[in-house]
Formats: sequence, C-alpha cells, structure tokens
Amino acid sequence: MKRPIKKNVRAWAGSILLLLFFLVTAGTADAEVFAAAASLQPVMEKIAQEFEKEKGIRMDAVFASSGQLAKQIEMGAPYDLFLSADERWARYLEEKGKLEKVRPVAECPLVLWRDSAEAPSLDLVKDKKIRLAIADPEVAPYGALAREYLEKIGEYEDLDKDERLIIAGDVLKAGLAAKSGGADAAYIPLSIAKKLEGSWTKVPMPPQRLFGGIVKDRDALAALVFYDYLFSPRAADLFRKAGFEPVQD
Repeated sequence: MKRPIKKNVRAWAGSILLLLFFLVTAGTADAEVFAAAASLQPVMEKIAQEFEKEKGIRMDAVFASSGQLAKQIEMGAPYDLFLSADERWARYLEEKGKLEKVRPVAECPLVLWRDSAEAPSLDLVKDKKIRLAIADPEVAPYGALAREYLEKIGEYEDLDKDERLIIAGDVLKAGLAAKSGGADAAYIPLSIAKKLEGSWTKVPMPPQRLFGGIVKDRDALAALVFYDYLFSPRAADLFRKAGFEPVQD
C-alpha cells in the first residue's frame, strides 16, 4: 500500500524531474516552453496544437504537480509560462520575483471518479473495503482540496489510519491508480475524469481556480502570445469541452 511521500523523497524526485527536463529541452531549444499542472494536460495539449495551426508557433510543454513545477522555476528551470492548479503557487513565484502578469485562467470542479458505468456515490468513502486515491496534498492543489473535503466530512483520519488512502504524485497519477486497480476510486479534477472516461460524481466543494503567469527575465515573446491565446474564444471553447469554465476577469 502506497503511503504519503516523505519530504526528502519529494525533494529527490523533484530534482530528478528538473534534471531530466534540462536534458530534454537541450534538444528542443527552438521552442518556448510552458509548464502546467497535470490537471491541465488534456486541454493544454489540444490548445497548443490549435495555437500552432493558427499562429505557426510551436510550444513545448511539461506537466507535473503545481508545487513541483513552482519549485523548479524557483531553481531556474527553463520554463517561459507557468499554469498552476491554484492561486497559491502562482503567487508564491510572484512573491519570489519569478512570475509576472499573474491572473486566473479557468476553473474546474473536483469529482469522485471510478472506472465503472455507474456514477459512484459520495458515500463510497464510508465503505471500509474501498481504497481512495488523491494527489499529494503538499504539492498538488486538487490533492489539497480532496484532503480538505475528506476532513470536512470527517473521513480523512480514518482513511489514513486504515491505510486506505493512496497518495499519488499528481492528479493524473491518482486517476491512473484507480484505473489500474491500485485504488478503487479517486478524487480528481473533472478534466482528468473526462480523459479517463469511466464515471464520476461532483464533490460539493468550490471549483478550483487555475492561475497563470509569465516567468520573468526569459525574453519569451512566443509565450506572451500563447498566454493571450488562452483567453481567446477558441481556447475558451476547448476549455469548456474539457470540463473547465474559462475565467475572464
């Protein structure tokens, strides 16, 4: 049974991911890079494709938990645009002097997902035989929201004590844990639930608002154009199809 990741293991994994990305981007220096929360992967891949078709500009991408990406940017990772699953990590980098033009981009609800034809009941958590997966609350905003919900309904402590809580690195990994049988269900954003198919039920918590910003001192014109494109009618349509609601303020 997978248990919560210890801090030193998180730091080691983050350093390895950063090193690997430096090696990968060394061979793709002709394209600017956006770093986005895992919850955004399905829609951002489509938006980047549409952007390249319309503008003739290719954007490379890296996806991980918001906290991991924020720490990598703080350490100097060669990312030009950052898209976080919450405001916290975007403001963290802004306060560190690493991010500018911070604003909300879209919002997406948390759902309980299961690989079945029938939508799961929210009471599923009370079944002592059920294992539930969430993203790591320390670095993944949707994991933190899932933990907040489970604490609110008084189930988090029992899940943890009974070793029925599966902690994954990000929301996609949490969903895949449930899809592969490593867990019975997962609390994940609607965007990932749609990607994995199966069925889901919305969790009665406010939707998570995702924020973006331009990484400072990168001289990345293409990233600025791409960032503006995220607020275009075409991008808004793709966001809605993927389970998001665009934010225009």
